[in-house]
Amino acid sequence: MAGESDHQASTSEAARRTKGGKRGKTTQRVQIDEEVTNDNEAEEESDSGDDDDRYDYRTLAKILETVPKLTSRNYDSWCTLIKANLRVVPHATRHLEGKYDRSHPKWNRTFDNALVGVLCSTLDTEGEHNVLHLLLDISKNHLTFHQAWKKIERSLTSEAARTSRRIALLAQLNEAKMFHADAHKLIQEIRAMQTETSLLGAPFSDDTLYAVLQRCTIRHPIYKETVATVHQVSFDALATALTTRQSAMESVPGQKVDPRQASTRTAGTNEEHAYDTESDTGSAKTAVKPKRIRCWVCKRHGHSARQCDASVTIPKNSPLAKYHEPALRLAMTTRARTRGGTEETTRLQKE
Repeated sequence: MAGESDHQASTSEAARRTKGGKRGKTTQRVQIDEEVTNDNEAEEESDSGDDDDRYDYRTLAKILETVPKLTSRNYDSWCTLIKANLRVVPHATRHLEGKYDRSHPKWNRTFDNALVGVLCSTLDTEGEHNVLHLLLDISKNHLTFHQAWKKIERSLTSEAARTSRRIALLAQLNEAKMFHADAHKLIQEIRAMQTETSLLGAPFSDDTLYAVLQRCTIRHPIYKETVATVHQVSFDALATALTTRQSAMESVPGQKVDPRQASTRTAGTNEEHAYDTESDTGSAKTAVKPKRIRCWVCKRHGHSARQCDASVTIPKNSPLAKYHEPALRLAMTTRARTRGGTEETTRLQKE
């Protein structure tokens, strides 16, 4: 009996030790798992902080330097470019969507302020369609990045703003013109306006675009035949034909009229022709006009040196004296005879 009781006591003690060891291992394992989890969370927070610190205002401005200035007329394209460029910046999209607000543990005030600053730098404050009032509101109320984004969105995407923008685009489309016979550039501008109206939710009809393109090119000397041959009432068909015509004109190396400089070349040719005509007329007048005689003694026109009455004194030591002395004597004799004959004639008339 005593042996059995000792055996049972030893067995129960061993079992107790085994259970205690299992509990210790379990407790120790739980503690290790908690430590690993805490370390991972700390590493994630540190990585998040490092990412936010790495993207300061200067770096963000470099990323968004290709984004055009926001005006009251280009919100849709501006919004698309901002979102596309901020995708490469960690946590920027969550700040924009409001998932990281001031109460969130991962919200970084410095990073959010940098986002607000670079967002404000893309606002147009000097142009005709500037949004200076939005910049003043954002700066005055100290808004977060999400709040500033929502304020811009509400201000520029209301129904009244959309209607006003579409009316402005329609007026701009009606005033479209083609410069330097560049049909390709005109087509690009019309398609850009069509894209913007599509983003507004009210695109222009194809007939409207076709009418504008036809009006701008139907009277041009280079494209009028191309417009007349396109029988399909379609903007894409007419645009393709005009682009092909322009490419064909530009591909000829010795082409006299360049589509990009057609008006300039025509004006220059007309001016050159007028100048040539005037030169020919002037030459003809010069050829018909008689040559005028000029005296080398008195420097006057209408008589020669022999017919000149001006008195010329030539020094005796001059080399011209021996040549001009006989001529001077002859001139003086002729003058005396003429003067004497005149006096005799006067005397006879008096008698």
